[in-house]
Amino acid sequence: MELNFFIERVTIMAGMVYIAHQAPPSAIKRWIEEQGLFQNVTEFEKDILEKSEIEVTPTEIMRLKWYVESLWALVWVLGINNNFRINEPVGDNLIQMVPDVRKKQDFSTLVARTFMRSEKKIYEQVDLFYRLHWYLVDARLNGKKHNKLDEGTIMERRKALEWVVTPGEEWDEIDLST
Repeated sequence: MELNFFIERVTIMAGMVYIAHQAPPSAIKRWIEEQGLFQNVTEFEKDILEKSEIEVTPTEIMRLKWYVESLWALVWVLGINNNFRINEPVGDNLIQMVPDVRKKQDFSTLVARTFMRSEKKIYEQVDLFYRLHWYLVDARLNGKKHNKLDEGTIMERRKALEWVVTPGEEWDEIDLST
């Protein structure tokens, strides 16, 4: 896949995160359309972009809030984020790493400062996050709690990494079974 494909996904997801933090879906839809990216949004995202602010459900908002974890992984893949560690939260600087809706930035702001990490490094992370996800699911199913790792965080970061190495797979169709 070409670099722009991943940059476009990051851009769309960055816009969707704004909806999770009370931006009007119509404004985000317009921003995405102005960049010629609307054809790349998922069905889930389209449904939200067609709603008014009051029609977006709390469940949809929560799902969009989880996007930051996937974004954190994707900006690592694109070489923008060098602080991608399993037990660290998303950095406060994520907003500076992605196109800013408020400044009407488009995805071209990412092109000059990105590169794809090596396949080897990406696959190492995919393997690590798969194993961590499996471990946390197993622990949960056996009534154990892990105090340092959050299953949702690991799962969302894994989703992004799996998507990168699964060409042609739709974002919402990534298999996260363990």
